Parts: sequence; structure tokens; C-alpha cells
Amino acid sequence: MLVGVHTITSLMRLEDHVMLVEGDPRLQILYTQVPDRLGDGVGKCLAELEVRTLPWQEAVQGSFDLTVSASLHRMGEVPAKKRFSAPHGAGFTKLWPAWAWPGDADARPVYGLDRESLLDAVGGPIFDALVVPHPDHITTLARQCPESVPYALVTGDPCLDRLLASASRREHYRTGLGVRPAQVLVAVASTWGRHSLIATQRDVLLRLTAELPANHRVIATLHPAVWAEHGTRQVRNWMREVRAVGVDLIDVGEDWRGLVAAADLLVADHGSLAAYAAATRVPVLFSPFGGTDVDSSSVVAELAAVSPRLVADVPLLTQLQAAVHAQPAQWRVARRRVAAMRGQSAEVLRQCLYRLLELPEPEEATAWPQVPVPRLVDGD
Repeated sequence: MLVGVHTITSLMRLEDHVMLVEGDPRLQILYTQVPDRLGDGVGKCLAELEVRTLPWQEAVQGSFDLTVSASLHRMGEVPAKKRFSAPHGAGFTKLWPAWAWPGDADARPVYGLDRESLLDAVGGPIFDALVVPHPDHITTLARQCPESVPYALVTGDPCLDRLLASASRREHYRTGLGVRPAQVLVAVASTWGRHSLIATQRDVLLRLTAELPANHRVIATLHPAVWAEHGTRQVRNWMREVRAVGVDLIDVGEDWRGLVAAADLLVADHGSLAAYAAATRVPVLFSPFGGTDVDSSSVVAELAAVSPRLVADVPLLTQLQAAVHAQPAQWRVARRRVAAMRGQSAEVLRQCLYRLLELPEPEEATAWPQVPVPRLVDGD
């Protein structure tokens, strides 16, 4: 079995899937780094995991019973009996970026459920299993790439299920992050790109520490693509000013779910963390994201429609209180849209993987482990 790793983000998601089968002595699991412009740091993470790796040049000349990936491009180049793909976000929330789409910008499809991503050069489906967290995605797939519908499977969302499995240890995560019992933890999450919070609203980190009462703690997490695109040293230097005034930063490659499990509030943009936070009843204050590639029918767009938006001329404490008032509406949207089959993804995904491997599934029950406490960036 070959695990194709494009980016640190996809590696984080793949680990949720690989752990379902990696204890099976019938399997030899190999990893390969798939060429990707945002793949910086993947090699280091694979080394830290102490897994067996295979150079990409050898992977495309090999032969595998199953490939597993959480991104789509180039996986069709690897010879394999079966191919499995999972999303690396909260479902499929973005359109093809305008700069990359060859046709009419107004006709861009939802990325990841489109013919361009899922079919090979002769129009055949690349993947034998395309797992999605919610039936809504099957509807989109049927409209955009009906050839792949027979291979799609609704499995729920392992990322959400692991987050929910960790909720009972909230105090463990707060203690691990150094949050005192009386403190209010405000998490700040930014995706990547020119419309992200860190690109357009970086001053909010300074405002939070300046405006919020002393019993508030601020911890930020940046999408791994921010670190990959700009470099770890550059990002740490960009964040030096906000860290100097008391904002802590989750280190690159660390699992952000422990931060969400510990948080009282979240300030976020159009990235997936907002959807996962809302699904676990954490109030979300959204930064504006007009002009982005967010699908207007996605869960992120629907969440933003029932949520307050970050503005410059209103005290942040007032805006965070508005997010608290909006939390019930946010949770209703997230409950309905983020994932079906809550708590069942481990069972369904393991069944799928063993079916593709053509092996009997182990009799032992499977369940998701709780997520680790993320490490913070040390002082420079």
C-alpha cells in the first residue's frame, strides 16, 4: 500500500486513514512525496514519523495493491490495482481558482469534484474510491462528473470524529497549551492565500491583545501552506511582532484540533477550521472573505451568512460577544452540513480500505484515538 503525500495538510488527513490499517501484519505501508508546489516540509514530517519512504521517481515505476491520497493530482501516474482518495478539508468548499481555470471564470466547478481532477486522459475515473463526508457532495459530483458517482462513498468525516472524540479532554488540552483555569482562550485560524486572514487582517492579532481583558489568551494557527509557501524562518519573523505582545503560535506541522478542543472562541476566515469549530459548538467570528473562491453553496458560505463579520470600527469584545450569540445558529448549520454519519467514519472507512485491498477485515472493533496537544513555537 502506497500513501501519496502532497502537502503537510494532506499528510495530517492521511494519518487519520492510515491508522485504521497500519497495525495489520499483512500490510507493508510505504509513503511517497508527490511533487507539489506547496510540499515544502513534507520530507521532514515523514522523517519524524519514522515511516518507510519511496522516492516519487520509483513510485511511478512501481506496482501497488492500493494507493491512498488526500489530494488528487498526479496520483493517476502511479501504477496500482486500486486508488483511494479523501478530501483534505471540511468537504469540498472552493471553486477552481480563477487563475488556473482555462474556461469562463463564472463557470468554474467545485474543486475536487470535477472532471478535470477525477478523470484520466481518455475520460475514465482515476479513483476506485472517492470518499466524501456528506451526501451533498454526491449531488455536486453527479452534476460535475457523473462518471465518478459509482465510485463515491459517504463515510462521514474522520477529522470531525477525532475532534469530537477529544472533546471530553478539553481541560487536558487547555493545560497542555498553558491556559490557566480562569482564562478565556481565543483561537485565531488563518488559511493561506491573498484573501486569508493573515494576509488581510493581520492587525487583528495586535488588536486582540490590546483590546481584550487581561483574562483572555490568544493562540493562532496558520495553514501549513502559509509556512510552505513562504518558509518557516520568514513566517516566524513576520509573526515576531504579534508574539512579542503575547500571541502564541501553533508550530508548523502540528495538529490544530487540540487548539479547537481547548478554545472558547474562534476568529477565522474561509478555511475549514471555522466549520469544524462550529460543529463542536465553538463560537466563530468570521473575517470578511469577499472575492475568494469559496463556493456560494458550501457549508463555509452558509456559516458565514449566519455569523458576524470582523470589522475595524467596533470593539473586538463586542464582536466576540456577537459570535457567542450566533453560536446556536452556527451549530445548526454545521450539524446539518459538515458531515453525515457522525461517529461512524472509522468503521466505514476501514471497511472501504479492506474492500479495496481485497483482504478480510480484522474482527477487532476500531475507534478514533484522541488528538495530541499541539506544540507552540518556542521563543526566538
